[in-house]
Amino acid sequence: MSRYRLAADIGGTFTDVVLFDKNTGIYKAEKVPTTQENLSVGVLNGITRMIDDFTDVEFFVHGTTAGLNAFLERKGANIALIVTKGFRDMYEIGRANRSEIYNIQYRQPTPLVKRRHIYEVEERILVDGTVDTVLNKENLNQIVEEISKKGYDSVSVCLLHSYKNPEHELQIKEFIQEKIPNISVSLSHEIVREWREYERASTTIINGYIAPIVENYLSKFEDEVDKRGLKSDLYIMQSNGGVMTSEIAKKKPIQTLLSGPVGGTMGGLQLGKEEKQDNLICVDMGGTSFDVSLVIDGEPDITSESNIEKFPILSPMVSMHTIGAGGGSIAWIEGGGLRVGPQSAGANPGPACYGNGGTEPTVTDANLVLGRIDADDFLGGDMKLDYQAAYHAIEKLANQLGLSVIETAEGICEIANSKMADAIRTLTISKGIDPREFTLVAYGGAGPMHSMFIAEHLGIKEIIIPTVAGTFSAWGMLQTDIRHDDVRTYVSALENIDKEKVEDFYVEMEENMKVILMQQNVKGENIEFSRLGDLRYVGQEYTVTVPLDDDLSNQSLEELEQRFHDAHLRIYGHSNPEGEIEIVNLRLVGFGRLNIEEQTLEEAKSGETPEPIKTKKVVWDNKEVDTPVYTTSNLKYGQNIEGPAIIASETSTVVVPEQFNVSIENMGNLRVQRRNLND
Repeated sequence: MSRYRLAADIGGTFTDVVLFDKNTGIYKAEKVPTTQENLSVGVLNGITRMIDDFTDVEFFVHGTTAGLNAFLERKGANIALIVTKGFRDMYEIGRANRSEIYNIQYRQPTPLVKRRHIYEVEERILVDGTVDTVLNKENLNQIVEEISKKGYDSVSVCLLHSYKNPEHELQIKEFIQEKIPNISVSLSHEIVREWREYERASTTIINGYIAPIVENYLSKFEDEVDKRGLKSDLYIMQSNGGVMTSEIAKKKPIQTLLSGPVGGTMGGLQLGKEEKQDNLICVDMGGTSFDVSLVIDGEPDITSESNIEKFPILSPMVSMHTIGAGGGSIAWIEGGGLRVGPQSAGANPGPACYGNGGTEPTVTDANLVLGRIDADDFLGGDMKLDYQAAYHAIEKLANQLGLSVIETAEGICEIANSKMADAIRTLTISKGIDPREFTLVAYGGAGPMHSMFIAEHLGIKEIIIPTVAGTFSAWGMLQTDIRHDDVRTYVSALENIDKEKVEDFYVEMEENMKVILMQQNVKGENIEFSRLGDLRYVGQEYTVTVPLDDDLSNQSLEELEQRFHDAHLRIYGHSNPEGEIEIVNLRLVGFGRLNIEEQTLEEAKSGETPEPIKTKKVVWDNKEVDTPVYTTSNLKYGQNIEGPAIIASETSTVVVPEQFNVSIENMGNLRVQRRNLND
């Protein structure tokens, strides 16, 4: 009988692996350097530290950065685009709006597909889905011959109104696969069945741009784990907070863009349930980036439309704000002032203290110099750090600034803390959300080290640090279900809604989704659906997504209307109860519920006072203070620690300033609260 549940998350600096043993009820974690030249090597290195044989693994979920990296680094496929005749310039023109209206140097992003790679096919489907001009096969044959001759890796197809009637797109795909069988083909109606031509085209193009890279990576990784005896399906973490099989991920790689960071959000969701906290700010600080996401009223904050690198994407994603602020962020001087990030030393050469040839001062080097990291016990002693290398790297910077090494190190950390606090403000205060009403969940290798300083900037009074903080995103992947989303555009005034037509749309989507979920070995009794609708006031462009009742009676429509007003008020600070409302899109979320294993609880509180393993000098406000150091392996449920203190674990370090208290919860999580020093 299979006994293991396994998750792997690839970061820019470290790769995290978490293993749950069903027989013992214990989680194990490993953090190993990311192997940029071949990402799968780092994953396998981490796994083989815990198990040699994959035959006992019943569930394996993987968070991959292959697609996102290819997109961000512009190393995607050589791609062609096929559009309806007369719409060749649609993608390049885009929208007239400017995201940075006061930036006189603002430029639209360089298109992923140049105009010369865009082909017009003679066909036309009208807005109601009827065929006005049949697909010209001779014209299509000429286009496909040209595509074959030029050696494209991938083709994206986005025809006018194909979300209403996909007949022509399906014909094109069949024709291409007959003529060029090995080429990747992305159809807009399969990627997102929703109106707005430019946004749908942008989403389909990104899918086609990364598809060959993701497919190649996943195919090779599947081969590697198969050789090691994996008998179960390989699952991939999605941007929407669910998982899907690797076979589906190869077809819809657009859904994997935020694969890694979203694992942390889902972990935060589960942690919130355990700790009875419904409103959470989830922050993941690794070696390269700082990711912020929210859990609101016990649900992840998911958006159906987002922008990455100024490109619109119509695909459900956890709302995430990312900045270049991590342990590897490089400190530098510009205009006589100190700057930190977004450039990162990465895993290789890494910070100066790694001893791999890095010479630039980083946030990790600063923390080492300040005594917040132990050079001999980093990553549980698996990795030794070079204090002198870190000191000399920061000393060069200090000499240029006319400051001491300690002052410079504290300045580096403070600037990083300020940047991370600003990132949280972007996702909260700018949207009318008060961060002081939320609990901060801090994880990642460096998150617990900076969490309390960030909380100080924002006035947050409570922090939760998971027991598996350093590998929390991987742990979160084990707390997810299989999920798929679908959408149909249906525009109607709410008072004139055709209930039968709406029901037909939902029945169609549910039947299609049942097939997809059952292909992934989900039993019928474990399938659940959630109906949602995109609503707006007549005359608005933007929409608000709210739950829809399964039975659209007159009463439920009145409740839906009130739901929309309340949501609009919460999000935008105002509503118009007298305004006319229209529905724009019908959404369906399908869940394939998985058996999530619960962690074993501690049975009783400890009345003992925790004993530090040692005392060391740590810099607090430019002063060296003898500070107790604790280790999580020696802490028990019910114990309390007053700052200043350092709490070390195998995958992360918790830095506790004087004004904070730490209590150990029954799961081993740390609950941190600010205390009044004047009491």
